Amino acid sequence: MASLSISVVLTHFNKGPLLQRTIESLNPDLPELSEIIVVDDCSTDPQWPEFSKHLEELYFPKLKIIRNQDNQGPARRLNQGGNNAQGDYIFFMDADDVLVPNRLKDIANQLQVSNCDLFYGNKVKTHNLDVIQQHPNMDTSISEDPLSFIIQHNIMEMCVMSTKSVWQKSGGCNPSLFIQDESLSLQLGRVAQKLLFTETPTVFVILDEEETKQKRGNNRLSQNLNQQHHDTFITIYDFLNSNQLTQSQQHKLKQKALSTYWKSLKFRNKKTFIEFIYYILGKSYPEKLWVKRQAQLKSYFEQLDHVRKPN
Repeated sequence: MASLSISVVLTHFNKGPLLQRTIESLNPDLPELSEIIVVDDCSTDPQWPEFSKHLEELYFPKLKIIRNQDNQGPARRLNQGGNNAQGDYIFFMDADDVLVPNRLKDIANQLQVSNCDLFYGNKVKTHNLDVIQQHPNMDTSISEDPLSFIIQHNIMEMCVMSTKSVWQKSGGCNPSLFIQDESLSLQLGRVAQKLLFTETPTVFVILDEEETKQKRGNNRLSQNLNQQHHDTFITIYDFLNSNQLTQSQQHKLKQKALSTYWKSLKFRNKKTFIEFIYYILGKSYPEKLWVKRQAQLKSYFEQLDHVRKPN
């Protein structure tokens, strides 16, 4: 088997000691792990400057921290990290999650052996750190139509590894948006030739005591549903208008975009009977509804309150 090198990219904003827990889960002494790139999005934590220097010393020479002077959001910062990565394979995860022990090398090895250029894994929420040790082996499946598989199964978790070539061809996340998840999976799936996928738990979100799997803490970006709904819809809108997709791919994406609009109305207590009828029709006839309503819905999302956009 040919030698391999892995870059890990972590986008960071005010994670504090949780970042070190994430780095430790990567097994930083792993020979195949060539670098850990932390892209800081102008953290406001007063302890961050001193703590970041401590981390650089502790994990020298592998840890590289990119310090930014303005807050642009995880999509642009992920692009920044990916574009700086030097490894043959690039792994992306959130800077406060935990990777299953020894999984990093296992993913890269399986990509190499199966001649796949993209991997997506399962991300699981838990309060119990002990469960991380319960999944030493990873069962995988392969798709030779990555984009269709990603769209069909609604894959967007931040547990992804790609070859450097796929990353470069993809162009990265949509830079006009704040949240990266949906855009990253579509962009990578668009150019990948062969996807390796696992439902085996691979990355764990360690919940705080007051959090549940449905209710996230106030420090989580996912708590802002207006932001999530906006970025999901605009990601799909832009992707549909920028790519030649199959009829099946278009069908699924339009269904999801129309459903996202209904979710937004429900969250904002703006439901009406006629909108409910449109929602039901959109499940069966998304193409017709999309032609009729896409401009109206785009205008709706562009006017949502409490939505961050990169400067």
